Amino acid sequence: MAGSRYSAVLSLSHLRLRLVPERELQLPAYNKGNSLRGGFGAAFRKLVCVDMHWECADCTLRYTCPYTKVFNPFIPPDAPQFSGNQNIPRPFVFKPPLTEQTHYPAGEALVFDLVLVGAAIDYLPYFVVAFRELGVMGFGVNRVRVRLDRVESIDADGGSTLVYDGANNVVRPAAAMELEVVGSRYSVVGPAEAGDELQATGDRLPGTDYVELHFLTPTTLKSGSTADRAGEVVRRPAFHHIIKRLRDRVNALSTFYGGGPLAMDFKALGEAAERVETVADHTRWVERSRVARRRNVTHDLSGFVGSIRFGGHLAPFLPLLRIGEYVHVGKNAVFGNGWFVIERNVASSR
Repeated sequence: MAGSRYSAVLSLSHLRLRLVPERELQLPAYNKGNSLRGGFGAAFRKLVCVDMHWECADCTLRYTCPYTKVFNPFIPPDAPQFSGNQNIPRPFVFKPPLTEQTHYPAGEALVFDLVLVGAAIDYLPYFVVAFRELGVMGFGVNRVRVRLDRVESIDADGGSTLVYDGANNVVRPAAAMELEVVGSRYSVVGPAEAGDELQATGDRLPGTDYVELHFLTPTTLKSGSTADRAGEVVRRPAFHHIIKRLRDRVNALSTFYGGGPLAMDFKALGEAAERVETVADHTRWVERSRVARRRNVTHDLSGFVGSIRFGGHLAPFLPLLRIGEYVHVGKNAVFGNGWFVIERNVASSR
C-alpha cells in the first residue's frame, strides 16, 4: 500500500495483447472480458500459489502473494477505510473486443487491451507468463490452446511500442503514463488558480461547454451507498453519479497502488458535479449476466449503454474523466464494464 502522502497523479500502462489460437476458438458474444479475466486468474494462481487447496482468505501469505496483490487483494490491517467500501479495486482493467464475434479461426488473433495501474505495472512479467500458461491450459468455451503472440505498449497519442515478442520470449519494460487527476481548483494541498473559485450562489461559472460520454459496455452505478447500505442502482445517470463513483474508484486505486490518497476536496467536487446539467440522454438498459463456475453462482452484469451529453463548467472534471476512459467506472470494471469514451466540445443539442 502507498504511504500517507497525497497524490495528484495516477500512473497507468496501456497494453495491447494478441492471442493466436491453434484451432478455431469459441468465445461468448458478450462478456469476453469475463472470459479473459477468469482465464488469466486461473493461470496466474496456478503459477504462484503454494497450495491450490487453500482459500486465499485463509492463507498466511495473503498480503504478500503476487496473486492476491494483483488479482484478489486484501485490505492491509493498517489501511485507511473508505466509507461504504469494504473491498479495494483490482489494479488492472480488461478492455475486451466490442464485437459480437463468437468464432475465431485458427491463426486469427484475438486482440484486446489491458490497463495496469500503479504498482501493478511492475507485475507485467507475471501477466505475460500467466497468459503464456493460459495458452497451454486452453482458453475459451472449447478450451483451445492459444499462443501469446505479442504485447504492445500504447501511448497517450495511440502510438505503440513492442514490449513482448512471442518469437523470442523477451519482456521489455512497459511505458507508464502519469495522468493528472486533481487540478488546483479542488486540490487540498495547493493554491487555487486566481478567479477559479466556486461561486457562493452555486450558479454556473463562465465558460460553459459540453461533453458527451459514450458508454461502450454495460455500466452499473449505485447512489447513496454507505457502510451499512448498498445504495440504489442508477438507470438514468446524472453527471454527479458518474463523477462521484469515478472519484472514489480512482482514489482507491491511487491509495493502494499509487502515490497515496488523492489531494482532492471530495465534497466540493461532488457539489460542483451536481450543478452540471444533462442536455441529452440516449442511454438504454441492457441485461447481462455471467456464471461463476467454481461456485456455480450467477452474477448480474446488467447496466446502461449509449451516450449522454452534459453541459456546464466542465474543465475541472476533464482530468478525472480522462483517467476514467482507461480505468472505467462502476461495478465489474475489471471485466470491461463501465467503459466509456469522451467526445469534447459537442453542440448543445442534436
